[in-house]
Amino acid sequence: MQQDNMPRPSTRRLATVSLIFMAVGFFGTLPFKENDFIFWLQSGFEAGLVGGIADWFAITALFRHPLGLKIPHTNLLPQNRERVIDSIVQMLEKDLLNKESIVEKLRHLNLADKLIDVSRRILEMPAFRQSATDLLLGFLAKLPREQILRALEGRIKQGVIDVPASSLVRRFLQLVEERNLDEEAMDRLLDYTEGLLQDPVIRDQIGRLAYHAMIDQERNTFLRVTAKTVQKVYSEEKLSIVIQGVLLNVIEDMKQTHNPNRLSILDHLRRNLAHLSTDGERLAKIEQWKADEVVRFDLYPLLERAMNSGKRELEGYLSSDSFWEKRAIPFLSRTIDDWEAHPTFKQKSDEWLKEQLVRFVDQNHAKIGQLVRENLNRFDTETLIQMIEDKVGNDLQWIRVNGALCGFCIGLLLGGIKLFF
Repeated sequence: MQQDNMPRPSTRRLATVSLIFMAVGFFGTLPFKENDFIFWLQSGFEAGLVGGIADWFAITALFRHPLGLKIPHTNLLPQNRERVIDSIVQMLEKDLLNKESIVEKLRHLNLADKLIDVSRRILEMPAFRQSATDLLLGFLAKLPREQILRALEGRIKQGVIDVPASSLVRRFLQLVEERNLDEEAMDRLLDYTEGLLQDPVIRDQIGRLAYHAMIDQERNTFLRVTAKTVQKVYSEEKLSIVIQGVLLNVIEDMKQTHNPNRLSILDHLRRNLAHLSTDGERLAKIEQWKADEVVRFDLYPLLERAMNSGKRELEGYLSSDSFWEKRAIPFLSRTIDDWEAHPTFKQKSDEWLKEQLVRFVDQNHAKIGQLVRENLNRFDTETLIQMIEDKVGNDLQWIRVNGALCGFCIGLLLGGIKLFF
């Protein structure tokens, strides 16, 4: 593109040849000026030579001193560089790209419809999905993980601390009542105890403890006879079996829903739990225990594992066809359709877009001239002259050619007038 705008050597050569031709014609006809026809031609060559030299001088004087001679009012562009740049900037700011014309043009545009059309075309572009995926994954990768985890840990701990102990106790009692947790706890305790009693080691240990306890009771006069009688009838091993059987029978009876002992224990437990919700001293202890344990417990590793796992799953989902084909693209398409089908919202969005663009133009219009000025000031004077000559070089050379030809024609006309008048 730049080569097309540079002055072609043939154009420059043609301008030079036209000037030489006029000079040769003028000097070649000087010895024969007595001949009317030659005089007439000489007048044309003379005027063409003057016109060619004048145009060459004028064009050269724009950019440099002709023949290196510092003639006044030559070398115009270098001497008036700042004035030229100021004129270009003012022309752009006040005439070609003035703020009022830009704003007026924006007000006549339907920006909402154009944005809707552009959005639909973007959704249909194959590169949109990949670009949007990269953008989302990049956003996830740049999230400040440690700050998020620390903030989340602090919020969770503070949330637990802020929950009153009385509320926790009432909720616990509600769950106990709704799910019969007291009876379930009783059944589990009985099952666990039954399992222990069925263990031969535990059974023998219980019998040993009971046997030695009876030996210790021989010091008690009232129980001495009973202890002696039991020792004569039962050995330590038999005593273990008897005690085991008695305890297993008791446990089996307590497993029955309507067993009096079971009901009595459950009633005592429920009354104590109910009293807990109004016991200020116990609630204070629970509050203190809760605060101590929350501060001591380190949630960060647990949250970090959960976040890493969730992040991997989210990244995989965002990159999947299922997300884009079943979720993202349909959702975005519906959003655009709803936007277009809602005239009030579309009008308000159009007004908002215009308002933002007008504000942007108002705030940044002066930067257009500043940008042009900065770009022009990046070039030294010689480079700037070379750029101008490159862009308008052909036209400048044709001015020289046209000057010589026009001068030649005018010279012929004036020569003819001299001959006839």
